[in-house]
Amino acid sequence: MKIVQIPISMITANPDQPRKVFRDEELSELRDSIAEYGVLQPLIVKKAEGRKFFLIAGERRLRAATLAGLKTVPAVVRTFDEREVALVALVENVQRENLNFLEEARAYKKLMDDFGLTQGEIAKRVSKQQSTISNKIRILGLPEDIQEAILENNLTERHARALLKLEGQDERKRVISRVSANNLNVKQTEKLIEDIIAGKEKAERQKRKINYISYKIYLNTMRKAFNQIKDVEKGAKFIENDQGDFLEVKIIIPKNDRCFT
Repeated sequence: MKIVQIPISMITANPDQPRKVFRDEELSELRDSIAEYGVLQPLIVKKAEGRKFFLIAGERRLRAATLAGLKTVPAVVRTFDEREVALVALVENVQRENLNFLEEARAYKKLMDDFGLTQGEIAKRVSKQQSTISNKIRILGLPEDIQEAILENNLTERHARALLKLEGQDERKRVISRVSANNLNVKQTEKLIEDIIAGKEKAERQKRKINYISYKIYLNTMRKAFNQIKDVEKGAKFIENDQGDFLEVKIIIPKNDRCFT
């Protein structure tokens, strides 16, 4: 593997780079390290038109090197077609860059959608357990505004997974606000969500109980009315048919040798 020094001005960033958020604190720390020790891990680039190079992996190092005032950075020049560039960029960034868990999950999803890789194949490429890949991708089931709220409030991956148990968006947002305001850890957050779910189930049971009581009241009222009819009309019938989702009630009263319901 040949490492060459390439002028920073000749390197073009990758627009499909999986990492979208570069925190100032992290860049400052890496800048200070680079200023003292240099760029220890070479970037990966591809030759572009003219004297330009296309960045495949290492944008965080490139940004920090620029902040440190470096004019050149060490890099490995690779030859790839467009598909290979995208694939290597994703894998390299997941392995080497400090992605947040949502950026990492989106990178895995892109590998599945764009390149047809299975979770098992991704796990081998990035040297992780398949369950790790699966758990991260599950978080993408949360809507984007919830994902952004999770990042904005500095919540963890386990916080995010706990939120998957809730269905309502407003409910999720309220939980995020409470977790952030009270600095709840993961166990406290899981307990909060369990209490919310238990409360909803209790309310639903109470509602069903009330509906059952109401149904019994309605049925008893009809039976009392029928008993008064039966005393006057011989042959009157009260028929109940359980239809599963509902109860069918018929009152049959003879009249002029005909019946009506």
